[in-house]
Amino acid sequence: LAAWCALLGGQDDERRQVSGMPVMRKVETEDPLNPRCEIVDDPFDDLKDIKIYGLVYYGRRSYADILNAYLERNLRINGGVLDGVIFAMVKYTIEDVNYLVALQRRNPESYVIPWHMEGGAWDVIWRLADEPGAYYVKIDDDVTYIADGAIPEMIREKKRGRFLFVSANVVNHGILSAVHQEIAALPHLSKPPLPQGRDMMEQKLGPWEWKAEVMNDPRFRIEHTFYSDCVWRRWDCAALVHEALLWRLENQSSCVFDFGIFDFHAHGYETMNDGIGRSIDWNDNFFAFKHEDFDDIDWAGVANDDEREMSTLHPKRLPRTLRISRNFSPSCAGPAAILPPTS
Repeated sequence: LAAWCALLGGQDDERRQVSGMPVMRKVETEDPLNPRCEIVDDPFDDLKDIKIYGLVYYGRRSYADILNAYLERNLRINGGVLDGVIFAMVKYTIEDVNYLVALQRRNPESYVIPWHMEGGAWDVIWRLADEPGAYYVKIDDDVTYIADGAIPEMIREKKRGRFLFVSANVVNHGILSAVHQEIAALPHLSKPPLPQGRDMMEQKLGPWEWKAEVMNDPRFRIEHTFYSDCVWRRWDCAALVHEALLWRLENQSSCVFDFGIFDFHAHGYETMNDGIGRSIDWNDNFFAFKHEDFDDIDWAGVANDDEREMSTLHPKRLPRTLRISRNFSPSCAGPAAILPPTS
């Protein structure tokens, strides 16, 4: 990646100035379920002298077409903190490649297509994060919302050096969906009735309807595991968590999702499994890391199952654990979203 690193490094100082953006912050009130969500300007001055890149698993342009708006929003030259975005091509068609080339032409100084990337196992993707001292944010291509300030908050926590990896606060995430329910961030919403003349095959319904502040329908109990039946296997649970996000965005109360810090490894490692032999501690849809974090990683393990190696085995070998910070993003079992220091 020497060539594209040189290209990005050649941007003039004026274009590398961080102008920042308005972000949402959570302010506690007398009612813990109804905090005040304040908008403040964040210039990201503390992040202006470090290199930060996005590493996108790319292959589905129908999702990436949505994600791209948020990637461009977070570029350094547009007031964000990303110096560049590397598109690691995983599964794609010629139409997917053509679309990506069009995006790169639109953002020639920031978007990188690693044509030199060789085929092979999962490890070839992670080897693209090869710039010493740089920070990277791995992003799945089905992330469909990133709250302003989410990426900067992740990098800030990573800079503190308290944890090996820093995950985003992911909506529609096997484990974090349960956490969101446990902190009562998911209100009781119900699917609207079918309009007269429609049948069950026509799913284009309106927003789910608000019933109460706390979900108390026993059918929507989200298990605290990465392969929970509710969310992972059931469409209605996945719909609920997305609708909860949309409802809070509409009501400007998305900072309720902000739970501060959650340690995925507080209870140890390999504590959950899918019932057929696979065990991971969290889903790596969206997380921050440094090039140096992979100095002693088991590349054979990454090639075999990169999510298991990143989320479980590599942290298990090291003294630092993995955490989630005040950021939010839905992904995993369908389109995803990500919130910021407010989320």
